[in-house]
Amino acid sequence: MVMASSHGHHKGKPPWHGQESRPIHRKALLEALAEELPVDTIRFSSKLESIVDLQAEEGSSYAIIHMENGVSIKAKALIGCDGVHSMVARWLGLTTLVDSGRWAMRGLAIFLEGHALDVDFQQFVTIGKRAGFAALNDKEVYWFIIGKSSKGEDIPHDPDMIKKEVISNFAKNFPTSYLRVVQHSDLSTVAWAPLLFRFPWDVIFGNPSKGNITVASDAMHPLTLDLGQGGCSALEDAVVLGRHIGNLIINNKKLVAGDQVADLYWKLSSI
Repeated sequence: MVMASSHGHHKGKPPWHGQESRPIHRKALLEALAEELPVDTIRFSSKLESIVDLQAEEGSSYAIIHMENGVSIKAKALIGCDGVHSMVARWLGLTTLVDSGRWAMRGLAIFLEGHALDVDFQQFVTIGKRAGFAALNDKEVYWFIIGKSSKGEDIPHDPDMIKKEVISNFAKNFPTSYLRVVQHSDLSTVAWAPLLFRFPWDVIFGNPSKGNITVASDAMHPLTLDLGQGGCSALEDAVVLGRHIGNLIINNKKLVAGDQVADLYWKLSSI
């Protein structure tokens, strides 16, 4: 990681010995998951519409869920990884998310002929704003900018307008290297959103599971973009949940809910 002021004055590298910042393309994570599953296991464009009920059958509970395409599924386990606006989290009664008072804009820049940038994560800091970019490969660069929310502030939601607002307003005094990246944005990837979170004590003392229904990742503990921990925490969630479910099946010969879930979320809340 290389840090600099908004004008590009080099400030050096943070003294994080033995640590690194490594961007991961979400597509690569999805492909890695898909490769380990049987054919036709993943159903695309199947948004969850409702959770009907929990039913007990032969000592195990099942979640009955309905999808928007009309399909109903009897699930042995339902793990909601459906983001900050999770329907599963609402069904479980988790606390409402809190506005952090900050917003984020981000996108993916495409350089068909190659960007010729260093592999270092570049970050630029000024009063009230922080921005940066990181090369995913030799043609794609992820960028972001974070700012404080102002009362009455009118931020556009149209991708083209967001891009123009970043270049002409929010990042107008940032280095040309950053502006060049934003200029090459693929508009289908450009987005703006307020940064929301859930208080840690609400995660620890809340009720993140009911029967065989629970949540993980942003659906449970939203991590604001400026922490840069969303990807790795989601992977940690997957590892912890996978081990937990595997042990339940090994010890009980089937998937059953138990008090171990409470211990699991004490571990997750420390991420």
